Amino acid sequence: MTRTLTSSATIRRAVGTAALVAGVAAMVAPPAAATVTSIALAPTFTIGLHTIGTGCPYTVNVTVDDNTKPVYFFEEGQGPSGFAEAMPVNGVAKATWIPSRTDITYIYAVQPDAWPETRQYVSVGTGINAGSACIAL
Repeated sequence: MTRTLTSSATIRRAVGTAALVAGVAAMVAPPAAATVTSIALAPTFTIGLHTIGTGCPYTVNVTVDDNTKPVYFFEEGQGPSGFAEAMPVNGVAKATWIPSRTDITYIYAVQPDAWPETRQYVSVGTGINAGSACIAL
């Protein structure tokens, strides 16, 4: 059985209740979380079987939609303490990463209260830092 609202007082109460529920929902809703929108490694000169080598420095660039929260960078298996923390400037945060081991397949970046973190696939080999280049075996 469908109930029909016929009196103006009943209609006003229904509209008032709906407005109250919407207002409370808006006040209780969590604020929008900060988000890392992209992650990339700056181009570097690496030769060898892999694109990344241990012991060689790489610049990790991320774009974010919130400049007020730091970005945490970490490699696979490292946990949230990570290898760097940086505040974004004009929507970009940067960190230097030196891979710690060869079995890493992803690096991650995340801002507090955001999920999921953003990740970048990497192929890490044993590196020989040759100064202006890296040899990744």
